[in-house]
Amino acid sequence: MEEYSVIGKRLPRVDGVVKITGSATYADDLILPGMLHGKLLRSPYAHAKILNIDTSKAERLPGVRAVITGKDFPGIQVGFMRKYADRAPIAIDKVRYCGEVVAAVAATEPDIAEEALDLIDVEYEELPVVINAEQALAEGAPLIHDYAKNNIAVSSQWEYGDVDKAFKECDYVREQRLFTQRVTIGFIEPHAALASVDASGRVLFQGSKQSPYITWRHLCWGLDIPLNKVRLVNPYVGGAFSGKHDAHDLDFCAVKLAQKTRKPVKIVLTQDEVIGFYRQRHAKDIWLKLGVKKDGTLVAGDCKLIADGGAYLGVGPLNIFLFGLFLNIPFRLPNLRYESHRVYTNTPICGAVRGQAQVIACYAFSTMMDIVANDMGMDVADMMLKNTLKPGEVTPNGVQITTIGLEEGIKKVMQGIGWKKQKAKKVPNRGLGIACGSQISGLRMGGHFASSALVKLSEDGTVNLVHGGTEIGQGCDTVFSQMVAEVLGIPLEDVIVGAEDGYDTFFDSGMFGDRCTVWTGNAVVAAAEDVRSQLADIAAEMLGVKPEELVFRDRKVYVKDDPEKSLPFLRVVRNAQYGKGNCIYGHGSWAPPGVEVVDFEKGDASNLTPSYSFVAQAVEIEVDPETGKVKMLNSVTGDDSGQPMNELLVDGQIEGGAVHMIGQGLFEQSLWDEKGRPLNPSFMDYKMPTAMDSPKFTNYHIITNDPRGPFGAKGAGETATTTMMAAITNAVYDAVGVRITKVPMTAEKIYMALKDKKGKR
Repeated sequence: MEEYSVIGKRLPRVDGVVKITGSATYADDLILPGMLHGKLLRSPYAHAKILNIDTSKAERLPGVRAVITGKDFPGIQVGFMRKYADRAPIAIDKVRYCGEVVAAVAATEPDIAEEALDLIDVEYEELPVVINAEQALAEGAPLIHDYAKNNIAVSSQWEYGDVDKAFKECDYVREQRLFTQRVTIGFIEPHAALASVDASGRVLFQGSKQSPYITWRHLCWGLDIPLNKVRLVNPYVGGAFSGKHDAHDLDFCAVKLAQKTRKPVKIVLTQDEVIGFYRQRHAKDIWLKLGVKKDGTLVAGDCKLIADGGAYLGVGPLNIFLFGLFLNIPFRLPNLRYESHRVYTNTPICGAVRGQAQVIACYAFSTMMDIVANDMGMDVADMMLKNTLKPGEVTPNGVQITTIGLEEGIKKVMQGIGWKKQKAKKVPNRGLGIACGSQISGLRMGGHFASSALVKLSEDGTVNLVHGGTEIGQGCDTVFSQMVAEVLGIPLEDVIVGAEDGYDTFFDSGMFGDRCTVWTGNAVVAAAEDVRSQLADIAAEMLGVKPEELVFRDRKVYVKDDPEKSLPFLRVVRNAQYGKGNCIYGHGSWAPPGVEVVDFEKGDASNLTPSYSFVAQAVEIEVDPETGKVKMLNSVTGDDSGQPMNELLVDGQIEGGAVHMIGQGLFEQSLWDEKGRPLNPSFMDYKMPTAMDSPKFTNYHIITNDPRGPFGAKGAGETATTTMMAAITNAVYDAVGVRITKVPMTAEKIYMALKDKKGKR
């Protein structure tokens, strides 16, 4: 294995100091001369016709500069793809969830804008409400969109192999229904947008955006603005977890108000708005049937899924596609049937949340394997080992596995948590659970899908890097700096990362689906190699050798077979700059060869992604039988993210993803009353895990060196979210013998299940 100078090292984040000292500039910190403050008026009803909006009183209020309504966006429909666009930036004639925006105001002071909202008179005709999928699918249920029969927004279904025949050949068949709840995301920084318009009509948009290219594309498409008339500059982003791809009402209103007033307009949401009215994870009703041989070999699967997606489609087509896809990853399942429906309800829009639908698919499958293994008297870890996919294997629907370290990962976590020993000598009310998961390393969904980077060499030997990705807390600025430093043989501190600006780089298609390290990383490496190639030509001439004979390392350029024959890196740089007058820039772009646009209605995934990451996780928990409360004791993870670029950051992703899903597994839940009004839209009422809820972590890095990733890397950020819920579910059963099939597994549910269990004895 190659020994790297910078890659793989446990190095501190390059943006660490600026963030912990409070000097990082976030969207809400931005101020422009003459800036106005925007506020959004929201519907108090979850389902209602808009009969009339009178803005005259608000417009007359001193300090108010503009008021807009849905009429300012005639004919505009937005969504994550044109094909699925079903939403206006502001509701025009009907509201479909409580909190949907019906008007927006720009004023000289935030308090004046708030007062103006109170002066806008909206006349509604309230309509019947459906707040969950069961109500939405009921006979005679009110239609949320007239075109959506039975409130079904989109469906996806497929079959591979001969499922019915395969089930007949099984030695054991089990079916189970599982339910997962809606959860919000809970990032600390709320959505924020600042828009301004210059004399030529060009829009400058600055906001807290996870994927600026998506925002840029939607603004240009929705407002019919030429691409060169919108510039995006991204400030620091305070976390995203897939929740900052879109905030269409906020973004469009900021731009429209800026266009109307010819003044900069900033809109910053409150946390109550974010938690109550913005992107959440789909609630899912899952029916899963598995058939196996007596030795535990998986033979057949059948699944029906109902996903509650809220009032508009969002990324729903992708969500239900990915759920079905990950029913046969990471385990071998030769026969699979899948039917799914994404349903409209009068609740906020659901979309991707860290790990997308893979989180719930892996939860369902690992839970089901534990159920089957217990029914058959088998060790579930042994069953998982028997059925893991192998390197080079191709699944029935065309998924191509390049590298996979899952078998080693399972063995590592079994050893690390003492699986066999603890199973043989159980401690009362303590239990172990294990689960496995997988994640893509990015995918293509149409439109621009490549990544790009620019590396500029300065005359002092330092390097400026500008890339099209977005630093959202995952550490990409650090990892990309490590890549540049490794290629050029310079220390990490000699790489300076510039702001993401649409004028300086091509837009990256986005930070989602664990694509960052592989896609943008390959572009960064290509840009750094471009610089190295230019320098190598100059150094070769100085040393009298061929460029391919040179090595860049430790701020030196030397001959591979004669290390004493060398030059300081800075001397080569200055010869280029001063001696030859060369201004050296490196350009890089990358898109995986052969990757095709996904058809969400079909299961073909032969060219979906460059690579897949894998994870095995075992947890030890303790259940208090008097209260049902679960205490997390230990978590052991075997993570296959290829070659880790920075083990410190990968550990952070593993542990952050695990704690994230402890919340969904044990207590997080978004709630509404019968009228569709949010019941817990604040951090006071919406409970999320803290450090006190975390177990002790032990992480093993399974290095597989994927050939398609930069330096052998695969995605590392979202994979860790796929296993925790199933591991806890299985551990609770192991501890006290009750199976909770509807998350969150609250103390009350466990207590009542224990009470029922005792009553049956």
